[in-house]
Amino acid sequence: MFRVVTIRAMVTTAGGRSRSARIAPPPTAATSPTARTESTVRTAPTAPSGILFFVHGANETSEGVVENLARIEDQVRVRGWDVQVVAPEWRRHSGLRLGNWRKAVYRRGRPGRVPIPSLRAGVGKAAILRMATDYYENRRESLFDALGAQLLADVIGYQLHRESIQDVLKKELRQAAAAAQGRTVLPVGLSLGGIALVDLLAAWPDAPVQACVTVGSQAPLVYTFDAIPSLPYDEADPPHLPVPWLNVYDTRDFLSFLAEPLFRRSDGLASVVDLRVHSGKDFPRSHSAYWELAPVWDAIATAFTWRRTEPLTVKAARDLGFEARRASAR
Repeated sequence: MFRVVTIRAMVTTAGGRSRSARIAPPPTAATSPTARTESTVRTAPTAPSGILFFVHGANETSEGVVENLARIEDQVRVRGWDVQVVAPEWRRHSGLRLGNWRKAVYRRGRPGRVPIPSLRAGVGKAAILRMATDYYENRRESLFDALGAQLLADVIGYQLHRESIQDVLKKELRQAAAAAQGRTVLPVGLSLGGIALVDLLAAWPDAPVQACVTVGSQAPLVYTFDAIPSLPYDEADPPHLPVPWLNVYDTRDFLSFLAEPLFRRSDGLASVVDLRVHSGKDFPRSHSAYWELAPVWDAIATAFTWRRTEPLTVKAARDLGFEARRASAR
């Protein structure tokens, strides 16, 4: 039996004050009626016990951390897991900043409506690109708000402030491991948090964790740019994390990417597995819709059981419902 814990979110605001908020009762439905998944993950045999170490994404405010923390804790609570959620505000304590990029964006009053051409013969790529260009020509702020500013901050800002970000995360992860008193600590990184998490673990082989999870992350894409210092890009012999890695993505989330094909091994082991989920939401809402999807939590429950000393095989990963394949021998 696992006890259901009463959870309170403790977050330090920008003014240095701490506040405590009781988490509201979880919603009656864990997923939306339209939510579905492309693969079914077999859940872990027992409810997880330990600490979920949440690494938030780019441009996250104190209020945003509280909101994400509450949503995650709701899902932990409704499942009856004996899991504490720790969510350090690494961005506020690091050197990463996202300035007022809106001042650099062209704008011209209130944009008019964009006509849609007849769809009788279907729409080709050129027509789609023209419609998108016509729509965003005077709506650049909304375009960058949805995609550009965050992606640029992920790639450029992280590189400039990597050292301070890694210092904060390493300190907080050590503290979480000490508080866990031998129980499992599972780090889960969202978006830019996934980039920081993968970079941290690749550079810290003795980190006090057994596995890791990235959700809606650009880490695989940034790896192909050779922009993760601890994971130099190598197509012939790709590097691997010292712990099993679960990567969750949604094809409707244009800020999420596949990892497994980039790190595929020829020895039958699965150092990273992908899980495709489908929120049914339009972008950019799809980028923040993961926490209400049951398959995400089934997969996280499974990741709590993984151990670095027991490598996951491709066969076992596929039996569990994950995307995994053995690379051809080189």
